[in-house]
Amino acid sequence: MADILLKKLGQIIFMKKLINKKSAVTLLALFFGVISVFAERKPTSPGKLKVSKQNPHLLATERGRPVFLNNYTVWQLLRNGSREDVKEFIGILKQRGYNCLSLMILDIDLASPGKSFYGDRAFELDEKGKPDLLKPIVTKGNDQAIADEYDFWDHLDFVVETAEKMGMYVSLHPAWGDWISGKYSGEPDSMTIFTFENGYRYGYWLGKRYKEKRNIIWMLGGDRSAVYDAKTRGERSQIYDYRALYPPIAEGLADGTNGAATSFDGQADYRNMLISYHPRKWAPNSSEWFHNEPWLTFNSIQDTPYDQFVSVPHDYNLQPVKPTWLYEGRYEGAINDWGIRYQAYQTVLSGGFGHTYGSENWRFPANWRELLQLSGSNQMKYLYVISRQIWTDKQFLQRTPDQTLIVGDQGATVGDGNTAGDGDGGGANNRTVKGKSDRITAMRASDGSWAMVYTANGRDISLDLSKLNGKMNAYWFNPRNGKWWVDGSESENRMYSFKEIKTGSGNFKFDAPGTPAEGNDWVLLLK
Repeated sequence: MADILLKKLGQIIFMKKLINKKSAVTLLALFFGVISVFAERKPTSPGKLKVSKQNPHLLATERGRPVFLNNYTVWQLLRNGSREDVKEFIGILKQRGYNCLSLMILDIDLASPGKSFYGDRAFELDEKGKPDLLKPIVTKGNDQAIADEYDFWDHLDFVVETAEKMGMYVSLHPAWGDWISGKYSGEPDSMTIFTFENGYRYGYWLGKRYKEKRNIIWMLGGDRSAVYDAKTRGERSQIYDYRALYPPIAEGLADGTNGAATSFDGQADYRNMLISYHPRKWAPNSSEWFHNEPWLTFNSIQDTPYDQFVSVPHDYNLQPVKPTWLYEGRYEGAINDWGIRYQAYQTVLSGGFGHTYGSENWRFPANWRELLQLSGSNQMKYLYVISRQIWTDKQFLQRTPDQTLIVGDQGATVGDGNTAGDGDGGGANNRTVKGKSDRITAMRASDGSWAMVYTANGRDISLDLSKLNGKMNAYWFNPRNGKWWVDGSESENRMYSFKEIKTGSGNFKFDAPGTPAEGNDWVLLLK
């Protein structure tokens, strides 16, 4: 196409008798060559995110284009990933349909706080061996070939910039929860370092350093509750309340980004950024404590499948309206790919604006390439296809979860792959409870012009057609391989199983492919 355009423009210049044809093409080739060099050097930004004005349950770019975040958890990428690893890893994620990754600055390794792959610390340590948030270690220069130049923050810069060039977002935690709100159980930890004062100043420093980066989403919390009381799992004799520690961090991020005040005054402008809160599992989610806070852009949930049917609709229906999603679910390895899929599809069709995938790759271990081959990890690209890629912007903005579309038994989801301990699944060998689901989850357009329904085990689907408008074709989508099923065979191209179904009244039963069974999940599409 570029060659054709080049020749055409050369012909135009020649016809106008400006110069001869050969010289015209040569000059244009040089011109486009120079332009291409600059284009290659300029990062391809994915577009700064905001809450959608058209549908505040969703995120969109500044230009209004809605975005489905398909996120991948890799908490310890900074600690365990070299520059070469980072480039290869993010490139593979991009090819797999992911557009966001989650990582941490001060991560879970309390014994060796704030270290990069190259052994550089993020902060100076105080007399007790704890990171001093007010003393980040920043060296002159950023040449990776010079050890004294390339510091921890240069490595973080490299990750953020590499993601930006790939058109991807970074969901970035200033710190893992231990550093802010203590142990998983809520008791103060020996490495708890955040205070009202240093939290604000650290947030300000981060905001100022990364104010030009358009692909960062800030996450507070770090797998911890803000309050530990009777609502958190287990009996406790003492209430631990850490809520006051988070607004200063958020305001510091905003003030640093905006170049505004340098002290906490409650007057920050959060319109320039996205901030959320990463809660722990089996406890209240971000909306419990922070939904009405001006700094919380959207809610985040960490739940098991049998909890999410309360959590996602609960957040979705809150006022004022804010987007919500499953930020951390069960990890593949503790459960199989089917468990990964049904939790993902059920949360998205219940109203989540995106989804986050997780596995043992959160550590970014030496076998990270092998873990990228897990079935569920690969299948999340099909979640992106059916959730966003096949829809126009207008259609995507019409997304409305609606279980009343389903006629009869909606089914259930039970079990979650629990282990002794905190119950996140741990490892496959420790699994003590096997999750299963036969639930049907439905979403439609606000004007009834389309519908999408997920059957977790291939049960047939009966729908109330009075909630839909116009004649529609019906399609079966296989979330295991991204193909379309019709009459016993599958195709890469979308093919309908039923044509011109008349909607507006009555019910219709759709026979799902195969026999209902674990792993036989399907998506029904009407449009």
